[in-house]
Amino acid sequence: MQRIPPRQMRLFSLAFALTALLGALAWYVREEGMQGSSASTQIEPYGLEAMERLDRLPYVQPYTYAGGASSYDRSEGNADGFGASNFLYQDENGEQVMLDLKGPGTIYRMWFTGFDSMSADIKIYFDGEPTPRVSMKLQEMLNGANEPFLAPLVVGDADSSGGFVSYLPLSFAKSVKITTNGMGDSFFYNIGYHMYSPDTAVKTWDGSEDSGEARKIWEAAGTSPFSEEGTELESGTVRLPDSGSEADLLNIAGPGEILSLKLRIPGLAPDTGQSEVLNSIRLRMYWDGESEPAVDAPLGAFFAMGQFGPYGTRALPVGMDDSGTMYAYFPMPFERETRVKLVNTGAGAVGDISYEIRHVPFEDSFRDVGYFKTRFTELAAEAYDQKDLLVLDEQGAGQFVGVVQSLRSELNQGPADRWHLEGDEKIFVNDSLSPAIHGTGTEDFYNGGWYFNKGLFTQPLAGYTAFRIDDDVDSTAMYRFMLQDTVPFLNGIRVWIEHGAANDVTEQVWLLAYYYHQPRSRAVLTDTLDVGDAASEQDHAYEMTKPYWNGTSAYQYEGVKVNELITDRGRAFTGYSTFTLDLNPDNEGALLRRRFDQTIENQSAKIYVDDAYAGIWYRAGSNGTHSWRDDDFPIPSALTKGKDRIRVKVAYVDTSVAWNEYRYSIYSLLP
Repeated sequence: MQRIPPRQMRLFSLAFALTALLGALAWYVREEGMQGSSASTQIEPYGLEAMERLDRLPYVQPYTYAGGASSYDRSEGNADGFGASNFLYQDENGEQVMLDLKGPGTIYRMWFTGFDSMSADIKIYFDGEPTPRVSMKLQEMLNGANEPFLAPLVVGDADSSGGFVSYLPLSFAKSVKITTNGMGDSFFYNIGYHMYSPDTAVKTWDGSEDSGEARKIWEAAGTSPFSEEGTELESGTVRLPDSGSEADLLNIAGPGEILSLKLRIPGLAPDTGQSEVLNSIRLRMYWDGESEPAVDAPLGAFFAMGQFGPYGTRALPVGMDDSGTMYAYFPMPFERETRVKLVNTGAGAVGDISYEIRHVPFEDSFRDVGYFKTRFTELAAEAYDQKDLLVLDEQGAGQFVGVVQSLRSELNQGPADRWHLEGDEKIFVNDSLSPAIHGTGTEDFYNGGWYFNKGLFTQPLAGYTAFRIDDDVDSTAMYRFMLQDTVPFLNGIRVWIEHGAANDVTEQVWLLAYYYHQPRSRAVLTDTLDVGDAASEQDHAYEMTKPYWNGTSAYQYEGVKVNELITDRGRAFTGYSTFTLDLNPDNEGALLRRRFDQTIENQSAKIYVDDAYAGIWYRAGSNGTHSWRDDDFPIPSALTKGKDRIRVKVAYVDTSVAWNEYRYSIYSLLP
């Protein structure tokens, strides 16, 4: 036998080892994704950087998906936060699970109330680690004094009027799970997060991150987060002599971007009670030749004070300082031109309104930039009886970034009868019949608790700006902003909030939504597989192994109170299914949606596209009363770009009884 010289043997061994290493790496990439590789999807700044980069608010986020977990009543009743059924499930350690996600993402908001301050704990596990990186009493995490959970990013119930909230971002590369021992007679929670395309590179939070710059920005709320260097200033004084009169504040050519807008009305300051002038003067802004204003709102609502007089709102993007100067720091880009004006809709004259507007040239592409817009709605009682209040209904792409709500409601049983605050918020995006976010109560959404039992407050992202009772009528105003935790949408958004637990409260309501908008859709439905329909299965080359069940189900969707049963045929399996779906070849990724029966808890599957591993599709929890759910899985552009058809494999992972599927729809993400 010929002997291999030692040098060649070493090279052979090295080559063998390298081959083994490359094979292992290929397996890792195939089974674990491509976090950290140059092929990963690029997203907007996330975590603490997102809190420091308000200049990025106008940019559409096609690979970011907002979601929420909360203790809402799964039966769509009003028993939010009252028992084990309001958690996702109980884990092997006997802990109640509040959040369980797989894939890269960031937790942005954790809100709690009703827990036992002496015994309730919280544990946060990252990336499948057996030991939690956070393990402490909830009270200690939420008092704002213990690192890294520091004020003003973290506030207790005294400063947030009944609610405890943490805005410290917690990012994760692969997964996150949050548990508690659930101690408390009425344990309420809301957790808001972003999820990203599975191949997105994210650095997992380890507690060493420096939140100093973000805290500094929050502490300076009321001052501009943008440098004035290089800006142009337009300023002056205008009069509005009578009803219908208008005054131009700005009319310039683009491309440009407004960075700040300030107004001052003589004699107007916080708590002066002059609500009429704030409600009768409207701010109107037009972008790029629009005939209808993109922004059209009363000053009180626009500057987050509400309908009931000036208040010292000190939110990050809008408010009123101690001198009475109203400020807005939303970045507002425009491509060709902009017009900004004030309009008097009241009966009296208003004079000597001073203004300052700072703007800069805009040098970036408008490919992924949305226009700043508002939607102002006033509703009388008869206009929405037994229906949720509609905050925003918009088509196209963009992101929802805030809301101001004012209301008047009769107190039929005295001052404690604030039943109108029992309404949950529900946010639907991208044609989904399931809400991406489903809350537990109106004051909870605005970061308070227990009907705002600690009085008025103003925080950088939320506030309670008015409360008075006149002749058994409650007048209340609130605001909430989502800045780092925006709600992106790609082909539409609907934002609702209930009035009372069952939409059974008579009230007058004013709602102002803030959002960024591109009129074109960025996610287009290109194919649908109707599982259980023989013709559809044949058209999509549907195959399945290890069948567990097939048949017809009739359920309701979550987030809907009406008794509308939807009947559909589907299948369940413990092997895998494969099928083909058509795409637009100009796609920049895709969104795969499944209708499924969520009476089965914690369903999980591995997803392959044309034999390449795409990631884990996992939905924690269950719902035995409103059992239909639409759930989305983002497919990275590296697996779809240039293709007009893909073959999808859904391989069951043994975490539940079986994986079930009734319908798959695919949306092509377009430039």
